[in-house]
Amino acid sequence: MPIYGDLSDLPLHLLLQALMRAGQTGRLTLRTRLEEITLLLDRGRIAAVVSSDAQLRLGQMLLQLGEVSEEQLEQALALQAVSPAHRRLGELLVELGFGTHQQIKRALANQFEEVLVRVLSAPDASFAFVPEPAIAPRDETVLDDAPATKLILNAIRRADELAASIELATVVPDPSVLDQLAQEEREVLLALLEGHRTVRQVVQATALSPEVVREVLERLRARGLVR
Repeated sequence: MPIYGDLSDLPLHLLLQALMRAGQTGRLTLRTRLEEITLLLDRGRIAAVVSSDAQLRLGQMLLQLGEVSEEQLEQALALQAVSPAHRRLGELLVELGFGTHQQIKRALANQFEEVLVRVLSAPDASFAFVPEPAIAPRDETVLDDAPATKLILNAIRRADELAASIELATVVPDPSVLDQLAQEEREVLLALLEGHRTVRQVVQATALSPEVVREVLERLRARGLVR
């Protein structure tokens, strides 16, 4: 039986834990204002992650990790497009000899954590779980309860960091200091001066990634511009 709701009423980590512990198989769709993410569960295990954001797709994760080349990825995607049944990209990459089951599993873990951070950081999000027949993935490429739970806890920690308040050391920094800053440092500082007070808000205001914003904030702290 399908279930629907808002994540403000049922927190994401509790929803995932309930589905995994019950050994559910099906499609969990998470929607925010900006994107749609689908988690495929097989007997309570995370078997695949599908995102409307191209940067969060499995192929891009493998590229970022240096596990496959662009040419190998393009070849696997081309084969996937003409397959009679929509075969999973990870399985095709292994079949073509472009990757191992462990590499696919690592990329899936990264992908799972990143999409959780996105959803946990969204101001509002909804979910829909629809039971479906088992998709019979290879056991070597799924995330069981223990590793998935660790990734969920890490995603919660990272989302909390994104929501943490940032305090300026001075309301109006010395103009000569601004001239010494790199472009990214100026963008972050100006966003803070405009009233954006969390990492999440600065990310949205500057279009920089959370990782880059955090690195820039550390440099600004070293300069005594933020606390």
